[in-house]
Amino acid sequence: MTEARFDVAVIGAGPAGSCAAVAARRAGARVLLVDRAEFPRAKACGCCLSPQAIAAIDALGMGFVLADALPLRTVRLSSRGREARFARDAGVAIGRDVLDCRLAAAARDRGADVRLGTAARLVAPGVIELGDARERVSAAVVVAADGIAGSSLAGDGTSEWKVAPESRIGFGATVPAGAVDCAGGEIRMHVDRSGYVGAVALPDGTIDIAGAVLPEAVRAHGGPAEIALRILAGAVVDPPALHAARWRGTPPLTRRRRTVAGPGLLLAGDAAGYVEPFTGEGIGWAAATGAAAGHLAAGIARGESSERDWPAIHAAIARRSAARCRAIALLLRSPAAVQACIALGRLAPSALAGAASRIGRPAAAEGARA
Repeated sequence: MTEARFDVAVIGAGPAGSCAAVAARRAGARVLLVDRAEFPRAKACGCCLSPQAIAAIDALGMGFVLADALPLRTVRLSSRGREARFARDAGVAIGRDVLDCRLAAAARDRGADVRLGTAARLVAPGVIELGDARERVSAAVVVAADGIAGSSLAGDGTSEWKVAPESRIGFGATVPAGAVDCAGGEIRMHVDRSGYVGAVALPDGTIDIAGAVLPEAVRAHGGPAEIALRILAGAVVDPPALHAARWRGTPPLTRRRRTVAGPGLLLAGDAAGYVEPFTGEGIGWAAATGAAAGHLAAGIARGESSERDWPAIHAAIARRSAARCRAIALLLRSPAAVQACIALGRLAPSALAGAASRIGRPAAAEGARA
C-alpha cells in the first residue's frame, strides 16, 4: 500500500467539495480532491443557483464558471389548475454536469490534486483509503462533502443520519428543448398533495426537471416519469420525451447528522444535512459551507484553528436558509397554503415577489468565512 500526505483531503467534487478545495488552496494548503464519479456526471438536481451560491463562488475567484449561466427572472407557481406568475430577479440556471466539471477544473488549475473516478473511505481520524485500498492518504483535516448518498463515512459514528418523518425523495432528468412549456429565465413550480415538480431551461435550451415527492406516490404512479407528467400536467408539451428521459433519484431528502465535525473531520454541503430545496438554496449552502470548511481546514492544518470551531461556523451559514427551506417545504405540503399564495400572487404580485426575493440571499457570516 502506498501512502501520501496532504494538509487537507476533500471527499466529493460537487459545489461543496470543489469550493472547499479552492478555499484551502487559497489559504496555502496542499489539497487532495477526490470523487468516486467520473465527470461529467448527471445528477437529480434543480440546476438553479441562489444568490448565496453565486456569491460564494465569486468570492473564491471562480465567477467565470457561471459566465454563460442563464439569469432567472420569474417564477410560475401552479396547483390544481390555477397559477400565478411573479418576478424574482435572483439566481441563475446551469446544468450540474457543466457546473461540476468547471468547478473541479478550477480546483485543479489552482493546484489541488484532483482525482475523479476514485472512491474514498475514512478509516481513521485524518486518514482515508482510496480506490481498492491500495493507497492511503493522511491529512491534518478531511472535509467530507460527498452528499446525502455518500459512503465515505460508513462505519464512522459521525455518519449517523436522522431522517425526517415523511421526508420526500428527489428525482430529476433533463429533457429536450420544448418538451415542457418553460421559458428561458423562468422557474416553473407545480405542486400537489404528493409533492412538487419544478422545471427550468438550461443555457443549451434543454429543460431540467426535478421534483420532491412522497416515495409511495412514485411507486403508485409507476415511476418518476409518470408522476412528473401528472404533476406538471398541461405544462408538458411532449410526453414521450419524459418517458424516454434518463431519470435519477435520491434517498429521502430532509435529514441531519448527529454532528458536523469530529477529530480531523469537517462535514460540508449536503453531507452535513439537507432540507428539501427551493430555487437553488441547496447549492447555495453547499458552496458557502464548502468554502468556509476549506478555509477553516487550512487553518487547522497550520495549527491556528480547531474542528471545534466548525459547528458554530456551519450554523451561522446554513441555519437561516435551512429553516427557510423547512418552512417553504411545509407550505408546499399544504394545498390550501399554496392556493393562498397563488391568490396573493394574482392579486398582488409585487407582495409575493418581495417575499420571494429574500430567498437564497447570502448569510451575513458567509463572506467573512470564505
